[in-house]
Amino acid sequence: MFHRLPLVASLLGAGALTLGLTGPGSFASFTSSIAGTNSIATGSFQLEAFPGSASVAGPLIWAAQPAAQPVQSLTATAEPSVIGQGNTLSYSLANANPGDTYTYQFSVGDVGTLQGQVDTISYQTDTNPNAQALENQMTVEVQEQVNGVWTDIHNSSDSGAAGTPQTAAGNWTYYLDYSFGPAFLQPNTFVNGVPQCSGGACEESTATFRVVFTFLNPTTNPNSSNNNNVVSQNAVEGLSAAPTITVNGTNTP
Repeated sequence: MFHRLPLVASLLGAGALTLGLTGPGSFASFTSSIAGTNSIATGSFQLEAFPGSASVAGPLIWAAQPAAQPVQSLTATAEPSVIGQGNTLSYSLANANPGDTYTYQFSVGDVGTLQGQVDTISYQTDTNPNAQALENQMTVEVQEQVNGVWTDIHNSSDSGAAGTPQTAAGNWTYYLDYSFGPAFLQPNTFVNGVPQCSGGACEESTATFRVVFTFLNPTTNPNSSNNNNVVSQNAVEGLSAAPTITVNGTNTP
């Protein structure tokens, strides 16, 4: 019996301690919680090109009969459903003539939900040998309308480099980080190329560009040869080329 006393005393002590924990100063064991859900969706930055006008200039263009005039067209596909993918702008020129300059205009808008900018425009030459022969007789330049004035976009990333006509037989990148800055765009809804906004909301709704092709005519007298230029011009008669222009934009936070 004496050997059991320490055990009995120990149990009594433990019981006293347990009762003390559930006394007046304790908390109930009921718990409660609140569940929270999160929904995060990204916005989109998506360019769309809208065709403008096409024109031709040349010393004898006014004297040509209708059948001898150049034929130009400018169309654009609908905005694709793939987020971030722009549409396609197609320019077609037929009956090009040495000595004439061909120009087409287009605008670019943002049909996404986030603001962004056009920062470069890429020109890629047609590398087919016959196309190269024709492109070697042409120059290309890209301009942006800044405050109502057509301004050459420079084709060098160096600050202050001026834009100049370059051979259409080469590949060029036109940088819009020139003195007038990139072309900033705000998201808008467009109908037939017209932004559906009003007042100050239309600021930075579109950026307007134009591409200028000049068909060189280095001879002053088509009946005389000047370093074989007459032969060179005749060699490209009836040829065609399909260079490409790509407008590149990025979202800006």
